[in-house]
Amino acid sequence: MEPIYIPIAVALIGGPVMWFLSRFDKRNTEQHGANMEILERVETKLDRMDGKVDRVDEKVERLDNRVTTLESPKATVRRKKIA
Repeated sequence: MEPIYIPIAVALIGGPVMWFLSRFDKRNTEQHGANMEILERVETKLDRMDGKVDRVDEKVERLDNRVTTLESPKATVRRKKIA
């Protein structure tokens, strides 16, 4: 057999076999598209949640700074002595 006929024979045999196998493909492309939409919505929600968590972290950090930098009170409260 000459070398030029080998690719032609492979194409004539392989083409119909690949078409036949693709007819029984179990993957559902419509469901895959729907899942991608859901994942994109979840990603958007997570991005918003990250922003909220960052704002809360900033508030906590500011409160921590205020608490750690509190000075001792300047005025003293005098208490009555009980006799």
